[in-house]
Amino acid sequence: MSRQPVPRGPYVKGIARRREIIEVALEVLAKEGLRNSTLQEIASRVGISRPGLLHYFGSREELLLAVLEERDKRDLAAAAIEHDADGSLVGEAERALARTKRSPGLARLYTALAGEATDPDHPAHEWFQRRYEHMRAMSRRDIEARIAEGTVDASVDVDALTQLVPALMDGLQLQWLLDPDLDTTAALRMVVSCLLDHTSHQD
Repeated sequence: MSRQPVPRGPYVKGIARRREIIEVALEVLAKEGLRNSTLQEIASRVGISRPGLLHYFGSREELLLAVLEERDKRDLAAAAIEHDADGSLVGEAERALARTKRSPGLARLYTALAGEATDPDHPAHEWFQRRYEHMRAMSRRDIEARIAEGTVDASVDVDALTQLVPALMDGLQLQWLLDPDLDTTAALRMVVSCLLDHTSHQD
């Protein structure tokens, strides 16, 4: 039985360099957000030029998407660790909002890039489409599980709810970025609690 060739040389070094760039970019963007000088700062910390930085990703947008993808992976890992024993939807939503607030720069990056990506020709357009499809699918699994448990009414419009969850989270995130003094956690708790009360006690 033949063995698959083991990657080595420039290929392995290229992967390692990409990971290093993403790690540095996460750190810089989490604190600073995206400014005109951000890519140059990332390149300087890694020890390469700005053109050298983009060589590993192809474009500014590809680098920023790689950062957002890594942020999503870490967020999902954190969510799995923080998951309540009772699976409280309110608690899970509050923790997701709290994780976002710990990295305001990345939240600004996500919001800015999402707005740009509404243009069908934008390089990130399909990525954000897939991301929202994934979020709706995750919400659907959660809602259908709660319907099976009897904690959400079976007559609820599941499609509408799957759209509401990301809309609520992204909308509160945008308002918080514009005004960090807003108590978005209280607003989130109220909306989700009212929603659950409405859907679990219908006649």
